[in-house]
Amino acid sequence: MSRIYEMCNDVKSEDLLRDREQISPEERKRMLDGLRREGILSEDRRVRSGKRIGRTAGWAAAAAALMLVIVPNISAEAAYAMEQIPVLGSVVKVVTIRNYQYESEQFSAEIEEVKLEQDDVAGNNGLDETRVEDGRTNGAGAENGRPSGTGAEDGGTNDRPDGIGAEDDKIEGSIQTINESIEEMTNRLIDRFEEQVEQGEGHGSIYAGHEVVTDTDTWFTLRIDVTEIAGSGFQYQYYYHIDKTTGEIVSLGDLFEEGADYITPISENIKEQMRNEMGADESKIYWVDSKEEIGHQFETVKENQNFYLNEEGQIVICFDEYEVAPGYMGLVEFTVDEAAVAAIRK
Repeated sequence: MSRIYEMCNDVKSEDLLRDREQISPEERKRMLDGLRREGILSEDRRVRSGKRIGRTAGWAAAAAALMLVIVPNISAEAAYAMEQIPVLGSVVKVVTIRNYQYESEQFSAEIEEVKLEQDDVAGNNGLDETRVEDGRTNGAGAENGRPSGTGAEDGGTNDRPDGIGAEDDKIEGSIQTINESIEEMTNRLIDRFEEQVEQGEGHGSIYAGHEVVTDTDTWFTLRIDVTEIAGSGFQYQYYYHIDKTTGEIVSLGDLFEEGADYITPISENIKEQMRNEMGADESKIYWVDSKEEIGHQFETVKENQNFYLNEEGQIVICFDEYEVAPGYMGLVEFTVDEAAVAAIRK
């Protein structure tokens, strides 16, 4: 968000106000008519009382729409500044490319293979080519609405400024790396299952699906869920994260300052939560401070430990079945106390 503020601060407020005053009565009328058609304004320009609460989100959406459509078309500098915001057009989508299925009396499988794709659905970074009153557009070059000194004639190019298109290129490279990992993992599961079927001994099943955990303007997380059953069941997960602002694949360590010890505070916080849960509920068991020889003792999280960010931006650490607790506990998660890592978070 700080990048957006920097770009907006480059636009002089008096220029925005001056250009806004130049909106013709006809343009103002069209804008208000559009709001009325959407039910946001009544004829007396007040929010309809019967929809006051329900329209709060509508006002927010209208404000965002006005910022993205009207402001770029009334100020050349505002249009150019918003054109540089990379998050407006970065969309990562998930596509199913194979669904391996098998069914017999002894064995069954349903393994879904997906891949990521980058889809710039917003076109020219979310900006249209609607002309302003003096006939200029939001295209490249000073004559088309950009401030002078940014076009090709001044030694630049008509492409996005340095670092803007780079995010898209990095995201594309990250997507390719993740897709290769998913393909390798899927082939490994299928090969293992088919080997089991060929041996023909016992019973066995395997299932693999996916869920998009997070998809915002700045962050994307895909989770692959796998369940294998051979006598007893075993559940585990794969997480893939892309920071859309940099285009990079992210692991747990990337959330912290370079060189910071994040493993110790996270591990100690999780141990404390485990102890508190077991103290409050005797049915819960974690392998911490345990004298039993079942399983191993949880000491620390791994450097590449599974995680995701919840809606509040907190780190949620994820453990596979049997990783830190008996099988009946299933997959377990712990939300890391923000105070434990606040000093070293980026």
